Amino acid sequence: MKRSLCLAVLTLIGVGATVSTYEARQPRASLTVHDVADNLYMLANAASVQGMGGGGNTAIFVTGDGVTLVDTKVKGYGEDILAAVRAITDKPVTTIINTHTHWDHTGTNVEFPDTVNVVVHENTRANLASDDCGDGTGFEGGSIKNCDSFKGANARFLPETTFSDKITLGSGPDQIDLYYFGRGHTDGDTFVVFRAARVMHTGDMFARKGLPYLDVASSNGSATEFGRTLEKAAAGIGGVETVIPGHNPVPLTWQDFVDYGGFYNDIVSKTRAGEAAGQTVDQIVGSYSLPSEYNDFVAAPDRLRATVQYLVDGQ
Repeated sequence: MKRSLCLAVLTLIGVGATVSTYEARQPRASLTVHDVADNLYMLANAASVQGMGGGGNTAIFVTGDGVTLVDTKVKGYGEDILAAVRAITDKPVTTIINTHTHWDHTGTNVEFPDTVNVVVHENTRANLASDDCGDGTGFEGGSIKNCDSFKGANARFLPETTFSDKITLGSGPDQIDLYYFGRGHTDGDTFVVFRAARVMHTGDMFARKGLPYLDVASSNGSATEFGRTLEKAAAGIGGVETVIPGHNPVPLTWQDFVDYGGFYNDIVSKTRAGEAAGQTVDQIVGSYSLPSEYNDFVAAPDRLRATVQYLVDGQ
């Protein structure tokens, strides 16, 4: 297929009825398709959408046999994703890869046929199958790790294909490499590399140019390991030029991803230095300044405090 959408030319208006309390309270998000590479597209919230919108960014990859999706947004957006696919190709969706377990990245898995092959890291599969679905702090009182969605008859939608460190799907121009480098945002974050396209989907290991949300409580994420996982990914993955982030409204670059690791690990270093000097969490946060080389990144006060607290607590 030739590149036909030319860098963000298709805007989709949300379709279908509201299907949850969340959607009843939120305006339906407009979604935009970005043409990232030959046969590879990013379905994102329009730049004007505030907050969570339709959820995380979805990659649409057209292969010789069908369509592979990476991440499926929040509940109720399955038809929106299919509308974007139909505007690109008449091939069916055959594979879904979830970068991690959260409801804004796995929300519409159950809105696709149960014949679709779902591929995840083994820890993500365990989270989705868990009976410990949270304490009401997640999606409108549900589980942030979305295991509620896969109970009862919906257990048939649980992923069938899992991996531990690396798995390759397809070959030649259709090759997709999946990597796991350790805990971070959750304990099952997958880096998805479209080899021929030189593109990587990071999920929420690089959501945007800001500090991450660290799901320590629900999905065994880790502030202490997050920076090391980023370093391992930067060192262990080659040949990537473009990055599809977890939530940023436009694609970013490989250098942005490398810089993100530097930005995060600078906070780790300053936290450790503050601890060594006997500073409290408040003092470490109060003395933090953003290095000039990372001036296009954002350390929001609430995320900064949470990150420093986790680091001090060894979590």
